[in-house]
Amino acid sequence: MIKARKRWLSVLLTVAMLAALLVPLATPAQAACTYSMNYVQTINAGYSGPIGTLTITMDPVSAKTSYDSSSGIGKYVILSLPSSPSGYVLFPGFAGGAVSGSGTATIDSSGNFSLPVTLISGQLVITLRGSSFTGWNNYTVSAQISGDTYYDSTSPGKYAGTVTVSGTIKDTSGNLMATFSGTVDLTSTTAQSLTLTAASGVTLPTGAAVSASATTNTSITGTNYFDTRNGASFKLERISNTEVKLTVTGLAGSYSDKDDSRILIPLSIKVPTGVTGDIVLTASAPGDSTFSSGSVVIARVGVGKATLAVESVPSISSSGGPIGVIDIKEDAAGALKDSGSTAALKLRLPPGFKWDKDRGFSVNVMWGTLHIPANPRVNPATAPTNQAYFVVTNDDRDLEIHVPAGAASDRDTFFKLSASIKVDESVAKTGEVKVTVSGATTASPSELIVANYGEYGVTVKAYSKTDIIAGKVAQDIGKLEIKEAIPGSLIPGRTITLTLPENVRWSQAPNIDTELSQNYGGIRISDAAVVGSDGRMLKLTFSGSTEGQTDPAKIVLKDMQVTPAADFSGDLKIEVGGSQGVTGTVVLATVKAPVTVSASSTPQVIIGLGGQQVGDITITENMADAIHGTVTGWAKNNDYITSATPTGAPQAKLIIEAPAGVTFDGTPKVEVVEGDLQIDASAVSTDKTPALEGQIIIPIKSSSTTPSKIKISGVKVTLNRTVPEGDLVFKVKGTAVNETLKKWDGSKFVDDNLFEGHNTVAKAAVAKCVTPAPHEVISKAIFKINEAKYTIDGKEYTMDAAPYIDPVTNRAMAPMRYIAYAAGVTPENILWNPETRTATFMKGDRVVQVTADSNILVVNGTQIAMDAKAVIKDGRFFLPVRWLSVALGCQVEWDAQNQQVIVLRNVVQTPGQAQ
Repeated sequence: MIKARKRWLSVLLTVAMLAALLVPLATPAQAACTYSMNYVQTINAGYSGPIGTLTITMDPVSAKTSYDSSSGIGKYVILSLPSSPSGYVLFPGFAGGAVSGSGTATIDSSGNFSLPVTLISGQLVITLRGSSFTGWNNYTVSAQISGDTYYDSTSPGKYAGTVTVSGTIKDTSGNLMATFSGTVDLTSTTAQSLTLTAASGVTLPTGAAVSASATTNTSITGTNYFDTRNGASFKLERISNTEVKLTVTGLAGSYSDKDDSRILIPLSIKVPTGVTGDIVLTASAPGDSTFSSGSVVIARVGVGKATLAVESVPSISSSGGPIGVIDIKEDAAGALKDSGSTAALKLRLPPGFKWDKDRGFSVNVMWGTLHIPANPRVNPATAPTNQAYFVVTNDDRDLEIHVPAGAASDRDTFFKLSASIKVDESVAKTGEVKVTVSGATTASPSELIVANYGEYGVTVKAYSKTDIIAGKVAQDIGKLEIKEAIPGSLIPGRTITLTLPENVRWSQAPNIDTELSQNYGGIRISDAAVVGSDGRMLKLTFSGSTEGQTDPAKIVLKDMQVTPAADFSGDLKIEVGGSQGVTGTVVLATVKAPVTVSASSTPQVIIGLGGQQVGDITITENMADAIHGTVTGWAKNNDYITSATPTGAPQAKLIIEAPAGVTFDGTPKVEVVEGDLQIDASAVSTDKTPALEGQIIIPIKSSSTTPSKIKISGVKVTLNRTVPEGDLVFKVKGTAVNETLKKWDGSKFVDDNLFEGHNTVAKAAVAKCVTPAPHEVISKAIFKINEAKYTIDGKEYTMDAAPYIDPVTNRAMAPMRYIAYAAGVTPENILWNPETRTATFMKGDRVVQVTADSNILVVNGTQIAMDAKAVIKDGRFFLPVRWLSVALGCQVEWDAQNQQVIVLRNVVQTPGQAQ
């Protein structure tokens, strides 16, 4: 509590101190009065001349007491400049103060004389005139005048005050003949009589008289603009070079607002050399004055530098053009000035660039008094002395800005310079065009980037990158930046193509990000289309152009979506091409698996034995909702792959699949050990594929909101004698982790794998087979698309028809007989029934049948639906290579690069048996 009180006390004291600082400086007897400048001019040391206007604003009520009309006593304030260092002068064009002078004249033959006595050079003259001194011709008249003068605001531009006159008249022998004396009111407009007294024993000529009149110059520097409101008046009296006294001499007729109490004084000063920083005018008033004491900064002494900046950096081609507008600003009056033959500023272009004299230069003065025309003369035959001019030299690389003494500013100046340049493309280097700055005036910076030089071109790079999930349909990828080298590089009607890697398809075309894109003017994507049968290439056609703009376009594309296969992983590298001439590769995403799988151990197992334990299996979600509770499939919309999750979609299933020849003994225990994923543990089952690949099938009730883990324990397997030696690798598959397995046809899901043979999202070794089948070897057959030759274990054979890719189903089709041969079926075990148009294949314990124009494959009496039909083409019976090979116990691989179908089968040999 005590600390809190102390804090409050500190706050109150601070507030009180701030309030005290904000009150104008005045004694209790003084009225509120403020001093301000209309602007604070920056000048050089040694400067002499006008600066801004001082405004004295008095309180309207108390200002009435500034002058006692009954006594004629005015209230005053003394204005002073610093006394140190010496050399300051306040109002150098206004002398004022004590004055004196003397002069002599001769009476002419008419008895008259005129004697002007100059008290202040060119500004105050007292003229004495004598008349009717008949007979006194050639007599000598001498006079002395002295007094005090001041500035009177009621007579703008004139001196006021009274001077005393005394004089003598002597004859040609030097004898005193008469004296005269008197006073002269400097503001009087009529001649004033002086008292004329004859010397002892001298009689004055009849009617002789002497008079005096004052002549004041009406253009006293800086004073003819002094002003007060509503008839109020004041006077200025010089005390010293650095001090003047301001006294109110008359009140205004009324005071309705503060303007009625303002005194405006255009200041002029002289500044000694060696001074820097603020110049402060001090106001000192006595205690009973209605003026306040205080101070005000009236000018600032700079060091005579110039600051340069470029407003923009346009791009130019080899045809040249305007550069960025150059801002040039003095920090003090007269900063820009030549020194002998050295120009105030010199702007030098790099090699290969020239100042374009043909287009000329233009200047826009924003403020200040530098004498520089809007279109300065360039390389004039005779250099002007009263205005700035330009000289272009050094093979037109140098622009010299000349400022002769007669053109220098008396108030700091800011102007904008517009210019153009030419380009010699055989010499000029692409990139930034840097101008070096030098000259008689100290300037900063020493370099300016005024343009970017380059030829037409377009570059593409990744603006951002995202993480996406393998096997998930229609996912956002990162943004793509397209940038012109110079305006007009993107040509209307030309294209940019974006090609995805194998096993990735486009799901959505991009839009222009209007917030991140810059200077793209009227450029638009006029067309976006997926081209090619594999859906990997997106072609973008552009309309509009930036031709004629100052700056090139930067276009950022957003909203792009793709669908990767379930087994795709790593960087999503997109190849860039098209008629715009852009090439390269960009990475806009990293593809990650939805789950990872691991085994607690990898025990040894042998072939031909059932009930063998493998390691416990853990499936871990890499993010929440990686394992789905309902089926999500894919659909096609104008060649884009879109996501389909209809109302009432079936329950999704997670499948763990063993290699061919490995089946499960019993149903293992399946449980969620971490997270909130919901599974139907009571409905977990096992099965096997036609290729004898064992499967554990896990129905999913609902997806997770936090990443979850599934543990599968008590897994027992049987290995037949075809299982090869080595790691026993289990795969994670199914609709719960792969959205590319089911196609939505508008009313229902159908089995249609978007990426045939790419269904596995994760895999792990759970055991190790240590006893291979006796004399087991792998037989390898290769079918090449559109070639009528095939090989089995390197030996070439000829077919009577070539394999092809079905354009509708995108499946590899081959003559059935040769597929059967590759799968190990002997000719006598291939039967053809022409009446039913049915082929039968027999291999070991398998009988496989298929009928022409049917997609049903019958394996040992079980019907299996294929995704392509068997067809008779050119008199030959063609079947999908994968479906028949797998039904006959083989494995199939697809080599996309070489357009080859590879059929692998395990061959069990007895010792000495040939393959």
